[in-house]
Amino acid sequence: MNRAEVGTSRKESQANRIARLLVEDIRRGTYPVGDRIPSERRLAERFGVSRPVIREAVSTLTGYGLLEVQMGRGTFVTGQPTDGTPAERLSLQDVVNVREVLEVGALRLSARQGSDQAKAKVAAILDELSRAVAARAETAELDSALHAAVVEASGSPLLVSLCQGLQQQIDATIRISPHGHSMSAEILALHRVLADGVLHDRVEEAVDACRQLYEEHREFLRGLLG
Repeated sequence: MNRAEVGTSRKESQANRIARLLVEDIRRGTYPVGDRIPSERRLAERFGVSRPVIREAVSTLTGYGLLEVQMGRGTFVTGQPTDGTPAERLSLQDVVNVREVLEVGALRLSARQGSDQAKAKVAAILDELSRAVAARAETAELDSALHAAVVEASGSPLLVSLCQGLQQQIDATIRISPHGHSMSAEILALHRVLADGVLHDRVEEAVDACRQLYEEHREFLRGLLG
């Protein structure tokens, strides 16, 4: 798969666009820290989108610590994008960078020492992820599981241990990623290429897919928080 074939995966989703616009509102003081933002219904009317889109955008900003949903009260602003976020943003981007480095290394190792059992695990998770995407179901856990299985296929206990030590941060980056809640068919296609690096020794194509996924993620973080 070349870059032209996956060009649509780089298009900004509605939820990501709304998240970015809400960040801009918070940054310029439309919604100060401590204030409640408008309801899902009012935001949906303002932006001309559905309430599930608003819900996903709010979830993204909640994962980053800018909003907090309080049951029965509404959604409140809990942080300013300009307050302390350079270090936090660097931390998230660093996790994304380290994930890419570890997975590229894992892909190359899997070509030399990947076991049949590891390949079977990658194939099983990929199938389950494909079904979830087709059903438009939540995909965050399966997304995380597939990447973890790719690392396990390296056959390196140390590499697996390093990834497990970062699992909490990795899950956070997945939750706020452009495809964190419900993966698109285009992003699934990149994950198939990634898995093929383990399943069919198509390492270079898988490495390229890995880099595309993480570059899109870095672009998303830069666009979201400046």
